[in-house]
Amino acid sequence: MKKNPLALLLLSLICLGNFPAQVDAETVLEKIQRTGELNAGARIDAIPFGYKTDKGEWTGYSVDLLKLIQQDLEKKFNKPIKLNLKEVTIDSRFQAIEKQEVEIVCGATTVTQQRLEKVDFSLPFFMTGSQFLVKLEDAANFDINGTLKDVSIAYIPHTTTDEIIRQIYPFARWQPVRNREEGVKKLKQGAVTAVVSDGILLVGEIVRQGNEPRDFEIMPNVPMTTELYACILPKNNPEWQEFVDQTISSQNNAQLQQRWFNLETGPFPYIIHTNP
Repeated sequence: MKKNPLALLLLSLICLGNFPAQVDAETVLEKIQRTGELNAGARIDAIPFGYKTDKGEWTGYSVDLLKLIQQDLEKKFNKPIKLNLKEVTIDSRFQAIEKQEVEIVCGATTVTQQRLEKVDFSLPFFMTGSQFLVKLEDAANFDINGTLKDVSIAYIPHTTTDEIIRQIYPFARWQPVRNREEGVKKLKQGAVTAVVSDGILLVGEIVRQGNEPRDFEIMPNVPMTTELYACILPKNNPEWQEFVDQTISSQNNAQLQQRWFNLETGPFPYIIHTNP
C-alpha cells in the first residue's frame, strides 16, 4: 500500500507536538525521583540565610534548611539524593524558578501577592520586620513608646521603613544611608543612636562586620512591620509544596532554627516569629 507523505508529515508533527507536554507533565517530585538530584538556589550575600564564610564555605540557615529537605527526600524515596546548590541573586531568584533551573529557592524572600502571580511559596519559616538596632548601653534610654524627638536614626530610603516607620516617629532626626552596612558603621562610630531595618538582617550585618551581636539590642521584640520569609517554589506543584511545608513545620527544623537563632547560644540571636 502506498504511503501518503502528507499524512506521515502530519503524524510526525503531532508526535513532536505532544512530546513537550509529556515532559511538562512531570511533577517536581517525579523529576527528583527520576534524576536522584535536587537543584536548589541560595544566595551568598544574605547573612545569616545564605552566605560565604571567610574560608569560602557556603553556609547559612537557608542552606541548612535545603540540606534538611534533601535528607527528607532521601527518606521518602529510600535512595541518595544529590543536592546541587546554585547561586541566585536578589534579581535572578524568581527567574531561576520560572526557567526551571532550580526546583526551590530558600532565603530572605518576602511573600507578596504580586509575586504569587508568578511563583508559589512554602509555609513561612521566618518572620521579621522593621526594628531598631541600638548599642546595649543606650537601650535603656531609647524610648520606643515615646516620640524619639531629636534622636538620630539611620534608615534606608525607598523601603517599608521609609514609608511607614518615619511616619510613626516624625520628630526623630532621620539620616539616610545607602545600606545596612553604612548604617551599622555609623552606629558603631556614634554618628547615630539607632539603625532601623529588618531586624534579623541587622543582626547579620553586625556579625558580618566582626562584632558580637549581644553588645547590641534589637527593639521592639515584635517587629513594627511584617516580612514573612518563605521558600520560592514552581507554580502548580501542590505535592512538592506540601512536602516542603512538612519539612519546614517539622521538629528537625525547629531544632535547626534553635542552633542558628537561640538568644543565648545561637550565632545570630533573634526572637523567631512565624506568624504576624
